Amino acid sequence: MAKLITGGAGYIGAELTHILANRGEEVVLFDIAINRYRIEDIESKVKVVPGDLGNFSEVLNVVKDNKITEIYHTGSMLTYMSELNPWASFRSNVIGSYNVLEAARLFGVKRMMFTSTMATFGLLADEVITDISIQRPFTIYGCGKLYIEGLGRFYRNKFGLDFRSIRFAHMIAPNVRTPGHWAPPMIEDAILGKPHECIYGTPESTISMIYVRDAARAADMILQAPRENIEMVNYNVAGIPAFISAQELETVLKRRFPKAKVTYKLDPFLQTLHRRRAVFKVFDDSYARKEWGWKPEYATVETIIDIFEKDMKEYPRRYGLA
Repeated sequence: MAKLITGGAGYIGAELTHILANRGEEVVLFDIAINRYRIEDIESKVKVVPGDLGNFSEVLNVVKDNKITEIYHTGSMLTYMSELNPWASFRSNVIGSYNVLEAARLFGVKRMMFTSTMATFGLLADEVITDISIQRPFTIYGCGKLYIEGLGRFYRNKFGLDFRSIRFAHMIAPNVRTPGHWAPPMIEDAILGKPHECIYGTPESTISMIYVRDAARAADMILQAPRENIEMVNYNVAGIPAFISAQELETVLKRRFPKAKVTYKLDPFLQTLHRRRAVFKVFDDSYARKEWGWKPEYATVETIIDIFEKDMKEYPRRYGLA
């Protein structure tokens, strides 16, 4: 009755690994890069298998050899790096996800959840993005994720695989300095009392937020929800559905940390993405709330900053800050 977490040493995967391991589940962690500092306090409770999603044999082996019954598929190449290397992104995010779906089908996995992204929405999007909004992604990352949403639904209908997925809002966590993510380093530098140069956004850049602990909890909740509750199959999930601008976040941070200083110097590579996303105002997750009881624990900017600061102080090694 083992559970597989792909990308298990990533930000969401490592938080999810903690949730499952600490409640006594049999967990197999599969990742191409094993950041052991993220799981060192629970590594003795889980099985770690290095591997590449793009290698079909490795994916088949980890599912077959460990008698996997449930899969949390969180592994992928993120937006910015996908744009720089779309061929590697296709191998990881599209072929890799297909490999996971096929392994699940061939070896009788009961349930599988997939982490998608709000980047499946893009061109001509409305101000309020719901689960039934038209998806027109304009990045290779969003295109790949949208394809797997559809492929997963096909596997559900054709082969009976109990597939469900989540499109996360912008993830917030300590030491998330992933290219393209401007909010986490702005919060972190304010807490540390360091001046911050925002290179991935402008004062007008906006995001809907979810804290990493909520993201991991949502991934667990959707997979454990009764099958009869899952009607939409692919769901928006946010901590704060309303979009907040970088300027608004900066204002909140300066109220709490008066010495916080933020300057802006947008990476030219992201200027087009920034302009196209400016229309978004609400990332509506009402279907997740209605169908499987989603409710974030950190639902305001202030509570997200609170837990962010607490995690930095209490778990510096887990977040690579020691």
